[in-house]
Amino acid sequence: MQRHGVGKSMEMEAASCPLCKEAGGVPLHREDLFQMVKCPACQFIYLNPRPTDRSLLDFYQGYLPEDGTSIESWKKMMGPIFRRSADLVKRHGERGKLLDVGTGFGFFLVEMKARGWEPEGVEISEKAISYARNVLNVTVHSGPLEQAGLSKGRFDAVTAFYVIEHLPNPMAFLRECHRILKPRGLLLLRYPHTTPIKNFLQALGVKNRLYDLPAHLSDFSPGTIQKCLEEVGFTGCRHSLGGYTIPKGVRKRLATSLFGNLAEGLFCLSRGTILLPGVSKTAIAFKKATDIT
Repeated sequence: MQRHGVGKSMEMEAASCPLCKEAGGVPLHREDLFQMVKCPACQFIYLNPRPTDRSLLDFYQGYLPEDGTSIESWKKMMGPIFRRSADLVKRHGERGKLLDVGTGFGFFLVEMKARGWEPEGVEISEKAISYARNVLNVTVHSGPLEQAGLSKGRFDAVTAFYVIEHLPNPMAFLRECHRILKPRGLLLLRYPHTTPIKNFLQALGVKNRLYDLPAHLSDFSPGTIQKCLEEVGFTGCRHSLGGYTIPKGVRKRLATSLFGNLAEGLFCLSRGTILLPGVSKTAIAFKKATDIT
C-alpha cells in the first residue's frame, strides 16, 4: 500500500480491536487507501488493516519537519498547548521528575525545566532526538516507551501530547505510564477527537483527511479515554479542552481559532460539562496513593 506523500510502500497487517481484541470491524471512514472501522463489540474506532510495527518505525523517521523554519513553526503551533498543560501540571502536582512521551524536538521539556521540574523525554524519531539533545540540551531516551527501560515509580508526572492515537497497543502504553509513575503521580494526555467532525463532514459530502491516515491508528472520545485509564488503575480522571494549536496558513488559523474559542466558551459557560465534539481534548488522571505496582 502507498500513502500519499510518503513515497514508499508500507507493509500492512490485519488488526483486531486494540481495546477488546474483537476481530473484524465495521467500515466507517476511508482516506485514500486506508480504512477506519468501528469495533462491533466495544464501538472503538481504529485503523484496519494497519501498518506493521516495522513500517511505523520507518514512517516516523520522516514524520516530523526537518528544516529550521518548519521546526520553529511547529514550536509556535504547539506553544499554547504546552503552556496551558504546564499550568495544569503545576496546579495538580509538586515539582519533581517529569517524563514527556513522544517529546519530538523537546520544546515541552524546555518549558518544564524553566518551571523548576526535572524533565526527560522519550522519542522514536532519531532526528528529533538529535535536535533535543544537541540544540536544546535536554535529556531524551530512545523509545518507544515500553522499550526505554525506565525504572518503576521514577516519575512524579508523565505527559503525552498527541501520542496515544498513534499507538498499536494503547493499553500497554497506559500500563507502562502507570508503572513508572510514583504513587499520587499525574498523567496528562492530549489527544484528538476526530470522528464527530468526520461524521458531520461526510453527511455534507465534504472530503477530507482529518484522521491523517495511516499516522493515526485509532480515535478516542473522552469516555473511552476515561474507561481505559480506570481499567489500568488510574483514578480522579478529569477532562478539559486545554487550548488549541495555532497552525500555519490563514484559513487553518481562522478555522482553528473559531472552533477553539467556541469550544472554550461552551466549556466555561457549562462549568466544564460541555466538551465540544470534534476538537482535541486534555485528560489528567492520577496513580492511587496506595498503589505500589
